[in-house]
Amino acid sequence: MIVVAANSYRGRRGPRTRVAALVRALEALGLPVRVVWDQAERGTTLRSPAALRSVRCVVAAGGDGTVSAVINELSADVPLAVLPLGNENLFAGAFGFEDDPGALAGAIARGTRQRIDLGRAHTTAGRRLFTLMLSAGFDADVVHRFTRWRTAGGAPRRAGRAAYVRPLAAALWSYPHAAITLTADGVAVDGSHCTVANLPDYALDMRLAPEARADDGLLDWTVLSRSGRVALAGYALAVARARHTQQAHVPVGRARKLTLRSAGPVPVQIDGDPWGFTPVEVEVMPAALSVVVI
Repeated sequence: MIVVAANSYRGRRGPRTRVAALVRALEALGLPVRVVWDQAERGTTLRSPAALRSVRCVVAAGGDGTVSAVINELSADVPLAVLPLGNENLFAGAFGFEDDPGALAGAIARGTRQRIDLGRAHTTAGRRLFTLMLSAGFDADVVHRFTRWRTAGGAPRRAGRAAYVRPLAAALWSYPHAAITLTADGVAVDGSHCTVANLPDYALDMRLAPEARADDGLLDWTVLSRSGRVALAGYALAVARARHTQQAHVPVGRARKLTLRSAGPVPVQIDGDPWGFTPVEVEVMPAALSVVVI
């Protein structure tokens, strides 16, 4: 049985058409399929080891938010595949998953898989696994603002990248750039923004941790030491040019465990979703997830 955990994106026809194409491709290969659109049903299914006993693969059909939800609900060692349908598909891009239902069905049928690390974080919002990254500081504040706007009034609004302009502008105007201390392997580093990465890719094709790998048993951390709007603009330019790690005021490192602390609460985001505030405890979970090889 193949379980497709799909994000309907509030009734848009495109995702349903692509999921239907994947179902046809899988069934043509003799693989039975169950599609789950409802979030509550998805959680019930993935959190039940008994329900997953006969499942050969779980397909996250959506963006990075859907992938994040699936890995945090998955209660058994079942391989993961991705049909990328979201605004951001960083995880899918990192492992070669494209919007090609036929190719994806073939890879699932072949059954080749690889194991990758996950990060596990504990913030004021509780525990959460991540595939991509965790950050605390300015960008997390933008994510918090965006999510408050998107979810105001009930069901989440449909939103693309352009919807980030307003929360980004608001954060540029009012975010206080509070100091954060990252401690790893007994070494403490102060800064205004901290990123802990399992994979190198970040939003807008930026790479804050360009050397990060998901199969080395380590998490890569990056600290931006200087604070304020002018410093932030300089860092954005340096990251876009892939030169930030050459700067003395951008310390980087690798660790299995680390903490982020601050005098007051600093917003945290995990894989593009808000996840509470500091303090944060982070650790790597080596080879914790099995991923289908394309």
